[in-house]
Amino acid sequence: MITCPDCGFENIDGADECEKCSQPLSPLSKPRPATRLERCVMKDRIEALVPREPFVVSGAAPVGEVLRQMVARSIGSAVILENRQVVGIFTERDALCRLNEDAAGLADRPVSAFMTSPVETVGTKDRVAFALHKMDLGGYRHLPVLGAEGRIVGVISVRDILNHLLAAL
Repeated sequence: MITCPDCGFENIDGADECEKCSQPLSPLSKPRPATRLERCVMKDRIEALVPREPFVVSGAAPVGEVLRQMVARSIGSAVILENRQVVGIFTERDALCRLNEDAAGLADRPVSAFMTSPVETVGTKDRVAFALHKMDLGGYRHLPVLGAEGRIVGVISVRDILNHLLAAL
């Protein structure tokens, strides 16, 4: 319950205004971090994670070569760009779920045939909580990070977020 500071009426959680006096309650219903970990999730921005440089490929790149490069670089994703815009992402999960036992026969096909598109992204100024929300809703482990101009500047993974949170403990 949210108590109206003006009239003392008990309103239900999430109410935008007091049922009795119509005063705004939205500032009161914002969650406040109770621990250092909660503060990290709610207040820190994506830029604090220091996103890794993205491995960028064209949608026409052969999926076999993209996979070889991902293994050689020890990374779990490739960001697909067309005309300098993010159009998709190809991840280890895409390889496992979409290529499976036919991988050798599909190696010369374009990565765009197997990428996840449209792709969810986050900005450097977005909060860690926003990234976690997107990852949870979509079942994603990687998110491309866009700079102020909307261009790709990095990639974050759920592991990056976990490492950031562990450092805050």
